[in-house]
This record gives sequence, structure tokens and C-alpha cells, in this order.
Amino acid sequence: MIIIVFIVAMILIFVFIFIIFFLIAKHQNNQKTEMDVLNFLIENPSKASLYMIKNGMVKISYNSEIKMPLASTAKVIIAIEFARQVAAKLVDEHELVALEELNKFYIPSSDGNAHNNWIKWIKSNHKEVQGKITLFEIARGMLAYSSNANTEFLIARMGLSEINDNIIKLSLSSHDKIFPFSSAGLMSSYIQETEKMCFKESIQKISEMTYEEYMKKSSEIHQILNSDKRIGCIQKWNTKQNYARRLQVLQSRRLPRSTTKEYAHIMKLIHKEELVPSSINPYLKLLVQRQVNNSKLIEFGNKGGSTISVLTEALYCTDREGNEFQIAMFIQDESGVDHIWLKQKLDLFFYKLLTDTEFQEEVSSKLTYDKGRSDCFIQ
Repeated sequence: MIIIVFIVAMILIFVFIFIIFFLIAKHQNNQKTEMDVLNFLIENPSKASLYMIKNGMVKISYNSEIKMPLASTAKVIIAIEFARQVAAKLVDEHELVALEELNKFYIPSSDGNAHNNWIKWIKSNHKEVQGKITLFEIARGMLAYSSNANTEFLIARMGLSEINDNIIKLSLSSHDKIFPFSSAGLMSSYIQETEKMCFKESIQKISEMTYEEYMKKSSEIHQILNSDKRIGCIQKWNTKQNYARRLQVLQSRRLPRSTTKEYAHIMKLIHKEELVPSSINPYLKLLVQRQVNNSKLIEFGNKGGSTISVLTEALYCTDREGNEFQIAMFIQDESGVDHIWLKQKLDLFFYKLLTDTEFQEEVSSKLTYDKGRSDCFIQ
């Protein structure tokens, strides 16, 4: 009896200490500022990349040609293909699609509630028509709310080869091919079932796959989901094991990659409406642009992304003085030590970078490695 009481007391003490440390860490994270983000970038060059263009000139170039996972920022390429097909009248942006078609790709608990938040928005804003929604709103939900279900639906509708053709059209020499990376979240369970493996063995197999093999397996799962009217496969494969940290870190590592230099240039093309053919620009701008409620900015567009170990952001803006900015930042921190507070403070960092010239100069001076390559004009 005494031993049991002792064990219970020790557990309670451990829980109490854990709570204390958690509250201290939370308080410390809340106190962090844009300077802490800058210091993280300086102190972790292997984990971060930043590229910034101001008025057509490269202002900051920090590890900007290092390929890093894109997370949901890769959805910009899918949006570009959507705009191309709308402009070419291959699809009608007003076409109504049953929400049930999107549900075929919805994986509960896998997207930070993004899809459900989008559903709430379309219903509260009366965008739904008898259980249907337009293709345009589906595409906007992919970007504004980062719905993975919408993304997978659009991949199925437009075609992966057509989407990936944009990588060549945009001359993105460092960009990996896009694949159904939401479907890939079910890969471990799928492999366990189809190849009679245990969880540990499935992780080993995934880690040994080439990028092409990983893409092929993801597309295989995507096709099964697309044909599964009862959503039975998602219910079967969406297990607790899928959310094990080591598997999520591995899957984050296998996401499509590119560079901040390429994504800042993509945002510049969207911002300046310079994509070819010109007819796609109005559609794309409507998808990427966000409402601005700020006294210092008059135009703003962005797409971010996050996983358990990746944070990405690509944006453009125009301030009230007419200055034009395009920025991309990628962070990959597999330790997870700084992930939570960075996710909370990145907006503060970007706002300061966009609106405070002194801070711009400080970031530029501390992060630009090659002074000869900064402040050069971008054609």
C-alpha cells in the first residue's frame, strides 16, 4: 500500500513539474518578438531560408537557393494551373460541385481543421447552393483556408501532368514535381495493409523510397480515394499511428521542395500580373489576394504552409507609399524545439519587415551573405 501511495505521489509531482515548465515556456514564448525570429534565422542557417525583393531589387538573399519542403505553399502551383484552365475555358469557374465530391478526399484531424473552417465560412457567407459549391470557391478554399480536400479534388480535376507542366513553363529549375501530398498521409497504413507490414517496417520502407516511388504511391492512394464513394478507405487508413511524430517528420521531409528565390519570383509574377498568358492573371489574383485592413498596406497576397517540422510563407504587398515587396521564407526544424513560437511570431516578423525600413536594413545586413548579389535589379 505504501509503495502504491509513493508511486502515485511521484506521478503527481512529475505532472506538477511538467505543468510548471509548460507554463514557463508558454510565457517565454509569448514574450518573443520579431527580433527573436531574426535571431533564430541568424543562429540556424541550416534550418532557414529567406528571399526578399523590394521595388524590383533583391533586398535579402539568405540561403535562397537551398531546396526546402514547401508544405501547403506548393498549392500556388495548383492555383496557377486552375487559372490557366479557367482562362482557356477548359473549366468553368462557376460550375457547381457537390460537397460530397470533396468529402472523398477529406482526412479528419489531418489539416488543423482547415477544411471544416472553410465549410463554416461558405455556409455563413451563403456560398453553398443546395449542397454544392463553385469551382472558384473550391480553389479559393484551397488557398485562403488551405483545405487539403479541395487541393486533392483540384488535382484530380485538372491532372497532375498539367499542374507539373507549370514548373517548366515558369522555368523553376529547382522545383520538385507536385503530387497528392495529402493522400500521402495515409501511406503507412496503406503499405501495412497491402504489403503485410508492421508500422515500424512501413516507416523504413517510406524512408527508403525514391522521390518518384513516393510520388507514385501517393498517386495510387489518391486514385483509390477518388473512386471510394463510401469514404471507407479513409476511415480504415486514418489511424492514430499516422500522427506519430517520427512519421510526420519523415513525411514532411518528403514533401515537394523548392527555394525561396523561386517562390519570391512566383509571387512577383502574380503581384505584377506578368504570368503568361496574361488572361490568367485576373483569376489568380482573386485567389491569392487577401483583404487588407491596415493603414500601412494597400495590397497583400500570400500562401503559407506548415507541418509538424516545416513553416513556409510566400507573399507580396504594396504599401501606401507605393513600395512593392515579394518575400518567401522557409523553415525546416525537425527538432520541433522552436516550431510553436515561430509559428505564432512569423506574422509579427513579416509585418515589421514590410513596414519598418530600419528593420529591413537590419535584417538585410545580418542575413545577406554575398553583398555583391544583393540590391541587384530583377528582370
